[in-house]
Amino acid sequence: MKQIVTILAFALLGLIVNAQYIYNDFDGNQNVAFSGWPNSPTIIANPDPSGINTSANVAEFVRSTEQWAHSYTELDGYIDFSTGTTFQLKIWSPIACEVLFKLEDKTNSGIFVEVMGNVTTPNQWQQLTYNFSGTASGTYDKIVIFFDFATLADNTYYFDDVEGPEFGGGSTGEPVTLPVTFDDPEVNYALTDFGGNISEIVEDPTNASNMVAKTTKTSGAETWAGTTIGGTTGFPDPIPFAVGETFMTVRVWSPLEGIPIRLKVEDSGDPTISVETEAIITTASEWETLVFDFSNEAPGTAEINFDYDYNKASIFFNFGTVGADNIYYWDDVDFGDFVSVVDHPFKKLNILQNPVGDVLTVSDNVEIEFVYAYVLSGQSIQLSKVGENSYDTSSLTSGVYTVLAVDTAGNKLVAKILKK
Repeated sequence: MKQIVTILAFALLGLIVNAQYIYNDFDGNQNVAFSGWPNSPTIIANPDPSGINTSANVAEFVRSTEQWAHSYTELDGYIDFSTGTTFQLKIWSPIACEVLFKLEDKTNSGIFVEVMGNVTTPNQWQQLTYNFSGTASGTYDKIVIFFDFATLADNTYYFDDVEGPEFGGGSTGEPVTLPVTFDDPEVNYALTDFGGNISEIVEDPTNASNMVAKTTKTSGAETWAGTTIGGTTGFPDPIPFAVGETFMTVRVWSPLEGIPIRLKVEDSGDPTISVETEAIITTASEWETLVFDFSNEAPGTAEINFDYDYNKASIFFNFGTVGADNIYYWDDVDFGDFVSVVDHPFKKLNILQNPVGDVLTVSDNVEIEFVYAYVLSGQSIQLSKVGENSYDTSSLTSGVYTVLAVDTAGNKLVAKILKK
């Protein structure tokens, strides 16, 4: 019964989640620029990183007493409402007021549609949602935002995370491809949250020269809250899964240990085609490389089918648990074959004693992050640490295994072992 409920929940999730294109989050996804009249907004450090918006940067708009003062962006294509019908933005206002969201034809301002939103709580971040259900696609290619539309007050407003349907048949910027590193400002990573996650691209808190994704699973977020890479379109090419080649890796920094991280891949054109698998975080407040084996699907989810194309990936932190404002960092999403090790220039892993009994001991003078044992079919078994560079193999049956270890620098080391 539990598996049936899980399947139904994800079937409903596929129906209710409308992935949003990120127009501008003023951090790592500045896909369109916002101008203004008579003043243009400027990107500044978030003056109030709290509540629903803890991102590093936001847009500041100083409203003059001009009645039609506004911020706007002109697009390179028309908005496609088949990809969604709502726009969202986060706003910080010093007063309760109306904020008008208007779509126009940039060559003819007389062709427009507009929806009003209301700031109900001043001096804190609030997310406004604008529903354009029933609006025709291929008509509007300009967005205009009016702050405090009803009066002529001179105030300063902050806004962030402008998201909505795609335009021009797709996104601007280079499409995201594997490996995903978050380091290229020309790439449209299009991180798309659902279920209560809030994500942005920021500096690695442990290495300022490295850019990473930061995801907050907010208080009360759904048990299935997640984040998709590449928005609605995903990767331009399918992930090259094949028999024995079913592995992906993600580097994760988690404030909690012993929790499940789920990775899901799917066909961007058909959400019923998907595979999900999980890995367990073993270390808190440190970077850890997780290996996801899609030949070992999560209970209640579909098996991998090599006749299908999977070109979209989503990650779920502490899957199955309601959000509690925990912050996760992640980076280096990649595909790799860790079974046919003879085809890869991995370093040799030195085993202290081989054949191996109930404990495998690594003699290398390296700091190992995790160890996996693989059978010939490609199934993986993560080995638990029982001592300094020693790992429990008591659950392995007698036979030959490929052992893959990854050290804390990300280097892969391999060996063949014979389990007694």
